[in-house]
Amino acid sequence: MNAETISRERDLINVKLADTAMSLKTWWALLFIYPLARRLTVLIVNRTRLTPNQITFFAMGLRGVTLLCFLQGERWALIGGALAYYLAYVCDCTDGTVARITGQTSELGRYLDHVADLVGDVVILLVLAGSQGLLGTPMIFGMMFMHVAESYISYLSGFAIATEKSDKPSFALFTLVNRYRRWWFDKNIKSFFSFPDYTAFIFVLFPLLGRPAAGLHIGFYLLLLIVFYTVFSTFVSIHTGERRFP
Repeated sequence: MNAETISRERDLINVKLADTAMSLKTWWALLFIYPLARRLTVLIVNRTRLTPNQITFFAMGLRGVTLLCFLQGERWALIGGALAYYLAYVCDCTDGTVARITGQTSELGRYLDHVADLVGDVVILLVLAGSQGLLGTPMIFGMMFMHVAESYISYLSGFAIATEKSDKPSFALFTLVNRYRRWWFDKNIKSFFSFPDYTAFIFVLFPLLGRPAAGLHIGFYLLLLIVFYTVFSTFVSIHTGERRFP
């Protein structure tokens, strides 16, 4: 059942139908986000009149809570900020799903969600780095650049990749990569660690452990790996016309 059919049967929305309407799942979200996001989607669609944009703004507010908590830098504040960021990502996984189910998708809404996430994450990164005495270091400047680069490579790839499969000859490596990605895509799961996996690492896991500085150092290399994969995956998609990205 597609999202258009679902929108005609709003009173019949359940967890299974909400899952059908969800976009590609990130790895950490499979266990820790989507079980809650699916139920939240069902509640919002069946019991409220909340719009996707309102959910997006609520997620922005939760990111603001994370920012204020990380600004304190104390143990209790790190835990509070991590939990607020977790809930913000639950909302991020819900707004688009609600939009697809209710037929309220729009390019403006998609871009608003995209920009809100990018700006919020960059500011949170700077605040967290500042509380750990790392603001102004080459590592943080590099992470800021990679935040923007990965975000817009992913966003713009949807416009750059052909709508139909290309008849260009493909290298054997590209064929293998596409087979690998199709296997994950058919399960509605991203084929590699993605940006949300990285942010969960530095904004949720390590703050909860009380080791935010260590999370930033390790997160730098994880983000570098993700950006390399995103660039390579985009190149393969553009060359072969394969729309399964990333």
